[in-house]
Amino acid sequence: MKVVRPDRRRTRRTGFPEVVMAEGKTPEQVSEALEALLRSEGIAIASRVDPELLDDLEIPEDADVEYDEAGRVLVLKDPEYEPPYRGGRVGAVAAGTSDLPYLSECATVLEALGIEVHTEIDVGVAGPHRLLAAVRRLRKFRPHAVVAAAGMDGTMPVALNAMLDVPVIGLPTPVGYGLGGSGEAALLGMLQSCSPGLVVVNVANGIGAAAAAVKIVRVCLEGEKPSKKPRNSRR
Repeated sequence: MKVVRPDRRRTRRTGFPEVVMAEGKTPEQVSEALEALLRSEGIAIASRVDPELLDDLEIPEDADVEYDEAGRVLVLKDPEYEPPYRGGRVGAVAAGTSDLPYLSECATVLEALGIEVHTEIDVGVAGPHRLLAAVRRLRKFRPHAVVAAAGMDGTMPVALNAMLDVPVIGLPTPVGYGLGGSGEAALLGMLQSCSPGLVVVNVANGIGAAAAAVKIVRVCLEGEKPSKKPRNSRR
């Protein structure tokens, strides 16, 4: 039975496009959802797309395709799609290389929406001198927000938040040893932070971190250009 999906205008309603979580779905279900979003929004994004699933998807021939294997994110765009958040800037910081897949999931979505991403890798608190150098580069970049991914004890986003005057979004990752190695220790460490104002999403939720960053960027861009709302150009 074919499911008829209504026309979706979520980007205008919430500021963030709907994302298809491919995990647990059949190739037919993912393909149908992506095509419906592509036709209604001009952009269709799927997360948790393994290479094996990608090979089985039916992708419209007229779509521009981008696949990030590290973050397992698939982005389809109408050739006439205009990213709504050009001018937005977000820092993406990984405590270690093992955190990159989760950060990459976030960064791929941000870039698909027109946001410039400045990435810093391997700046965990095991090497505080590297973190301090990253902070200097981030300040020079002048981001509207920063997404900070960390596993283990989740300390890096806490320290980073204490040194920056823009919103920092903590992204706990399931990286670590033994008890708490599935991300619980990183999540609780960030939630229990005494560094005020740190925003925290769930473990491995790069899409949620991207959504939070996009909403911050949107508010900043509207403040800079009050007469022109950034929005999807397709009507």
